Amino acid sequence: MNSREHSSNPIIKAEPNSLILAGITPSGAGNLHIGNYLGSVKQILDLQKISKRIHFFISDLHALTTIQDKEQMQQNVENMILSYLSFGFNPEIVTIYRQSDILEHTELQSILNNVTPLGLIQRALAYKDKLQNDISDEDINMGLFNYPILMASDIILYDARYIPVGEDQRQHIEIARDIAKYFNNKYGKTFILPEMYPNFKEASKLIGTDGKRKMSKSLGNTIGIFEPEEIIRKQVFGCFTDPNRIHTTDRGEVKNNPVFIYHRLLNEDKAEVKDLEERYKNGKVSDTEVKEKLFNSLMKLFKNPRERYNELKRNPEMIKHILKNGADTARVIAKMKMNKVREKIGLTNKYS
Repeated sequence: MNSREHSSNPIIKAEPNSLILAGITPSGAGNLHIGNYLGSVKQILDLQKISKRIHFFISDLHALTTIQDKEQMQQNVENMILSYLSFGFNPEIVTIYRQSDILEHTELQSILNNVTPLGLIQRALAYKDKLQNDISDEDINMGLFNYPILMASDIILYDARYIPVGEDQRQHIEIARDIAKYFNNKYGKTFILPEMYPNFKEASKLIGTDGKRKMSKSLGNTIGIFEPEEIIRKQVFGCFTDPNRIHTTDRGEVKNNPVFIYHRLLNEDKAEVKDLEERYKNGKVSDTEVKEKLFNSLMKLFKNPRERYNELKRNPEMIKHILKNGADTARVIAKMKMNKVREKIGLTNKYS
């Protein structure tokens, strides 16, 4: 598959009644772009059509490894919560909560630290990548080093069976399984071993508007979803196209052209996309018209989420209610599991 394209990613049903768990770290500014929509949001929306047990959490504790500014953290978390809720996550199906609201996450991490071999964590890719980039151990905080153990805690605390992630996250799921096995072998069967969601193939990284690198907020090559229209228009019209096409009458390439990649993935008017492609290949349409129609298609596709975003932003109590209900639901499961863990390791005794 071309690295610049996305597959259709059909999601099949997994074992019924098994918990599906997904988390997202509020990095960047917490603002979503079209790459996030295709790679994460749309997947969860598809899953909630076929499952009644989904946990979705904002992993704000994980964000502390890189974000150590109070105002930035608060803004990122707010933007991310608003963004995901705006797309129509159904709180009746999806239990939505903040990681930091469930204290059992870090309690379990502390316990798992004592059954996890050092070598397992030293092999973690996030840690190894830092070392390969000539960053010394002195510049790597323990939050980053311990990241896989907290992630394991996030997952096995709820006996989550399925984790909808792509291949780039496979190692984290394998580490979580290994840690659960270490605990089970030492103290008896306690945790379910998590699996990657069957046949879940995360969309390939979307090419950015620069036509060279994957779409990323840090690279400034994104097209936003909730920004003001004038900003999104500027991002669309700044898209890289076919560098060999100098004049409107020149024949142009559409296959690896970012503007047409976005059209194919996000423009719901497939007849319009086909017409634009044919005219572009034959030198009968301008880049301006192609980009204008892309902008219009994005405004149409995201019209309801954008309206919902503004509505939610005006109603913080509604968001607090959703997060409180989600945390209350998750906390019941977390407390039950931690009671079992404490008993297994001997922290619960006749004086408890």
